[in-house]
Amino acid sequence: MSQKEAVSVNILDREYRIACDPGERRQLLDAADYLDQQMRSMRDSGNLVGVEKVAVLAALNIANELLDARQREANISENVAGKIRNLRDRLDDARLD
Repeated sequence: MSQKEAVSVNILDREYRIACDPGERRQLLDAADYLDQQMRSMRDSGNLVGVEKVAVLAALNIANELLDARQREANISENVAGKIRNLRDRLDDARLD
């Protein structure tokens, strides 16, 4: 069992201490930086008041990005699987000739 370490991250000028595995530290810092950028962008658009609304909209945008990426990955996987089936069929046809 690995030892957790406390990592400080800053999001919208507020500090949070989060426990994580030492090997996940860089990813946590990158994620916090990305969230901070998204929240600052939402806040600076001038249309939102309140950290909670900013956080929810940033979370929705990030969730949307994740779902889009998953869909693109699924489409790519489906495309690759189709190409593999096509090549397998062509090989089978070549063996029969």
